[in-house]
Amino acid sequence: MPRAEHMAPRRVGLVLVCGLLLGALALGLSACAASSSTPGGTPGVDIARAPVEPAPWDLSTPETAVRSYLDWVSFSYRMANSEIPTATMTPGEFVRVDAYIQLNRTEGKALEQTLESIETTLVSEDTTSAIVTARETWAYQYFSLETLGYLTDAARESYETTYALVREPLGWLVDRVEARVIPSD
Repeated sequence: MPRAEHMAPRRVGLVLVCGLLLGALALGLSACAASSSTPGGTPGVDIARAPVEPAPWDLSTPETAVRSYLDWVSFSYRMANSEIPTATMTPGEFVRVDAYIQLNRTEGKALEQTLESIETTLVSEDTTSAIVTARETWAYQYFSLETLGYLTDAARESYETTYALVREPLGWLVDRVEARVIPSD
């Protein structure tokens, strides 16, 4: 039978191993909790979440085209790459999206944003054009392109938005977006 003085180092080692395992489990659980779809990291502490590619775009109706545009433009902002959402928009809208991404890139940052809610209304549709209005709420946060660390606190904004779409052979494309911030109460 081992003597008590020889057991003490084993107990300390066992306690350390158990402590490390519990710490790792707690860290893993907090990482799972932090990976929600809404931005919310602490500037100077947390890094941007891994990008998640959206579902394939659906340009079959004006409403689904708007949603696809929003998903793919958000992914484009996150990746700081304006070529990503081109299938969802006209060349004119591409110029506006590209200008915003290039401005962010020159400032060394990118945007992580999540559409929290959207209510769309088809205002008009004919064979070649459509107008969709929406009421949207977004959560967003800027992060560094170099370190991926958050640069700003998470923010939330709501908009009343009008989307002008045109019908092309492959489906509906967003041609122009007008947005107005809804003042918070």
